[in-house]
Amino acid sequence: MSESLSLLLVEDDLSLNEELGIFLSDFFDKIDSVDSAEEAYEKYLTSTYDLVITDIQLPHQNGLSLVEKIRKKNPSQMVIVISAYKEVDYFLKSIDLGIYSFLTKPFDSQLLINTMIKVTNQLHHKHTPLESSMVSLHDGVSFDLKAKSLFVNGVLKELTEKEECLLFLLVKNANTFVRNEQLSQAIWQSDEINNSTLRALVKRVRDKLGYDECIINLKNRGYKLTAHPS
Repeated sequence: MSESLSLLLVEDDLSLNEELGIFLSDFFDKIDSVDSAEEAYEKYLTSTYDLVITDIQLPHQNGLSLVEKIRKKNPSQMVIVISAYKEVDYFLKSIDLGIYSFLTKPFDSQLLINTMIKVTNQLHHKHTPLESSMVSLHDGVSFDLKAKSLFVNGVLKELTEKEECLLFLLVKNANTFVRNEQLSQAIWQSDEINNSTLRALVKRVRDKLGYDECIINLKNRGYKLTAHPS
């Protein structure tokens, strides 16, 4: 059974606050909704939350100032910032604060759903011991064969469908070469994929894995993922 998740939602538009609360209740078991940074910080001092979602434009105190105060208390707190504004300064400041995601209003419903799926998936992994489907590839790097999810230093990496498929095949056959033809057939359902297309896909996955010689290529042998479990 999944561990229950808690959320602190900070939004001064009361109708949007209510709508978001209803939507997010599908993902979080406990939601504390407030409409000011001051009240949010008071709540934060007396409770623990898996995720904080805050608007930037709040009465009296800017949402990013709230995030700064929260980060001083808990540097690892996961935060999502929402705003009707797309100014570069806000976006860059959010990056400096290490937020998980920056979402602009009006929301793209599919993007919002995808973001919640990813963040709650990551939060559940923090709560739940790794199951047998999780394969350690290197120090801080693991792949969940069941969910086809790559985690690097605890962060869920975004993978395209083809990247998921490639990594799944290589992890399943870790430390063993998989022929180009097998990869092409599984990923593109064709044996006639140009080698440069496969190389480009492998390069993107290498970059996301991030450790030296993570995927090795040998002419006439194919590709091999080198796993060095920590």
